Amino acid sequence: MSTTSTTELLQQLLGEFKKNQLKETEAAAKNGDANACFTLGALYANGHIVKQNSTQAKKWLKKAVAKEFTAARTLLAWLYLNDDSLGQSDTDALQLFLDAANAGDIDAQCSLGDIYQEGAAGIEPNPAAMVQWYSLAANHNHPKAQYMLGKLLSEGNKVAQNDEAAFQWLTLAIMNQSEPAQKALAMLTSRLTPEDLEQYKQRMTASMPQTH
Repeated sequence: MSTTSTTELLQQLLGEFKKNQLKETEAAAKNGDANACFTLGALYANGHIVKQNSTQAKKWLKKAVAKEFTAARTLLAWLYLNDDSLGQSDTDALQLFLDAANAGDIDAQCSLGDIYQEGAAGIEPNPAAMVQWYSLAANHNHPKAQYMLGKLLSEGNKVAQNDEAAFQWLTLAIMNQSEPAQKALAMLTSRLTPEDLEQYKQRMTASMPQTH
């Protein structure tokens, strides 16, 4: 399965979109162009170029979702979770995340891990599903998912404690610029023996792909 990142797509779109593109984008969206519908939805969701308007964001993102635009599902799910004025339930968001995650969106996969960790309105916490989705996103190099997995494995509350796996995931998260992982790794290494720490480092180095 090929993977995508809604966050990266949004950063690129919002970084490059200029005001003189708005009329053309609006016209294309009204003609049913999926990419234009997503772009308009993203602009309204973030208040970029246009005034922030969740209702308009929902309208255009739903049109993009109807055309199977994966990132639109993830962005619309984030809106549903964070804006009660839209009148959508957490289970509505969950279904959008599931569709996007199954289509390969690593941000949706990580968001499912978040939902199943804490639970939400109408959604029970599910440790097995939490680990499944965090693991999928982490294996696709998602920094937050790597951090969350490492933190959970280090704490041993919701999953069985595994210091070596925690060390590996937190190290990978730090390599991917995760700042919270630095504190979590420091707390973990403070309780490890120097011998265990050296073994963890050696085994991790040995398991990583060699580049030439």
